[in-house]
Amino acid sequence: MLIDEAHRLAPREEPESEEKKAIRSILIDAARTTRKYGVGWLFISQTLSSLHREILEQLRIFFFGFGLGMGAEFKALSELVGGRSKALDLYQLFRDPHSSFDIASREYSFMTIGPVSPLSFAGTPLFFNAFSTPEEFLQVNKLG
Repeated sequence: MLIDEAHRLAPREEPESEEKKAIRSILIDAARTTRKYGVGWLFISQTLSSLHREILEQLRIFFFGFGLGMGAEFKALSELVGGRSKALDLYQLFRDPHSSFDIASREYSFMTIGPVSPLSFAGTPLFFNAFSTPEEFLQVNKLG
């Protein structure tokens, strides 16, 4: 299940309407109860600090791109990473992809935590740069 703009449907703060409260409650319950059945949830949000805490606690794998380096967002990121200062220092070095001179030179850097990393047993984040274009992916993997 994929939920984009997840902070709108499962906000940390109390929703103003009963309908929004019900949606948030259903999502929290679903993330909690379906995990044991191997059902995957993908919650996508531009903000980390505004996503409901119980949703975050149910997730096992996290991918963090550029944009969480200041204020409440950085504090929430720091809590999830366990305050590892070297990992957070490296995360803060991420460049804004849109600061490139052209589209071809954009870099999309990510930090991930959870069992996707070969270092997950130690809780160490994994850092990588994603491919910028599908053609680049195909070429490197000798698929095109």
